Amino acid sequence: MIRRNVALLDVEALTVRRGTRDILENFNMKIESGNCIILTGENGSGKSTLLESIAGIIPIQSGKVTIQRPFGLTLQSGGMNGDELVDERLDYAALASGIKDAGELLKHWNLDHRSHDRIGQLSGGLYRRLAVLQGLMPAYGDQSRICLLDEPSEGLDDASIEILLTDIATLRARGHAFLIATHDARLHECATTLLELNGNSTDAIPTHQSADVPEFSTTESKLSLSRWSSTLDRRTKWPLLSRGVPLIASILVLFALLGNDIGALILVPTFLASIPCLSSLHHAKETRSGDWWMAMGGRLFTIDALSILLISVSPLLTASIFGVEYDTSIWMFIGLPFIGIYLASGAIHELALKLPRTGGQYTPLLSLILIWPLLIANDAITTCSDLSMCSDPWLPLIVATGITLIIWFGLPILHPRTASN
Repeated sequence: MIRRNVALLDVEALTVRRGTRDILENFNMKIESGNCIILTGENGSGKSTLLESIAGIIPIQSGKVTIQRPFGLTLQSGGMNGDELVDERLDYAALASGIKDAGELLKHWNLDHRSHDRIGQLSGGLYRRLAVLQGLMPAYGDQSRICLLDEPSEGLDDASIEILLTDIATLRARGHAFLIATHDARLHECATTLLELNGNSTDAIPTHQSADVPEFSTTESKLSLSRWSSTLDRRTKWPLLSRGVPLIASILVLFALLGNDIGALILVPTFLASIPCLSSLHHAKETRSGDWWMAMGGRLFTIDALSILLISVSPLLTASIFGVEYDTSIWMFIGLPFIGIYLASGAIHELALKLPRTGGQYTPLLSLILIWPLLIANDAITTCSDLSMCSDPWLPLIVATGITLIIWFGLPILHPRTASN
């Protein structure tokens, strides 16, 4: 049954600049249910830029995008972390798409025999199948959705290409819509329009036949970003490795060099444990898996309890190792500015991840500002010549913590505007 035509995507006067060049300028497009638009053109013509701008990944100069959520997205790089399990990725995509019990899709795409394997252990072809399945997921539901697919046939074998063509043809006939960037002429069999980004378009008649494709009832979509990050934390031990190793290593080095004469360096190990990237942002960097989550509407800033605990107790641990006299009830609060540094550092890394050239940002330079609260916190403990806690540490600690919280809350204001938000 073909559903009533509804507008699933509306792009108005979209302009996107990469470097000094406008890749897209005043671009307009409207896609209704039941359409399949194939973007054609040479490399560098802006096909991927258009898809990622619509998805809210690439910053824009001007324009507006209205897209029906949830939508499907297949990135050319895949957008999946290699430490995820195959069935986990299917669950995340299904939840984000508002679909329950979608396990049979793994069998439909001949992936069920690898359901409990890590994605990083898949061959290139199987990895690509899963990325395409993720992008098609919303269209397997019973409500009209749009799917954005970037070179979906790349790396697929002939059998998988046939599944892709059949599913697109069937799902389009049910009322779903597709915007596909591809060089593969075989996908033209599913097209209702062939579109070049210079404005030339050609109407097409879909020729590929429909078939029996799974369909599921839909419910409210949910993002499980925190569960995704915490699962990867447990599997990779990243919070412990990224914070615990600098903490222990710096304590050992300082003890070897200074013995009990650590003086004003007493808080340096805690600082080193506080400034590494948030684990969720670390996981998001692999094959642009974070871009998929951002497109789905998630914020990559997630806080893990292990890091908070490690940072909180590290001043006490350091003081104990170096034989510093301290009041336990007061030194528990010494960790507060460093929890703030943890949050502020996360905000800096998050901003860098969203800027146009992630690898070209000078995150370490931005992080230098976090030395300021470290120095203020040091003032709370170093004015006593006998290395014991001074009588009134509260004001410096409040000031140091306040600075970090201002950075944490303020940096999202600088995030670049994207078309979908």
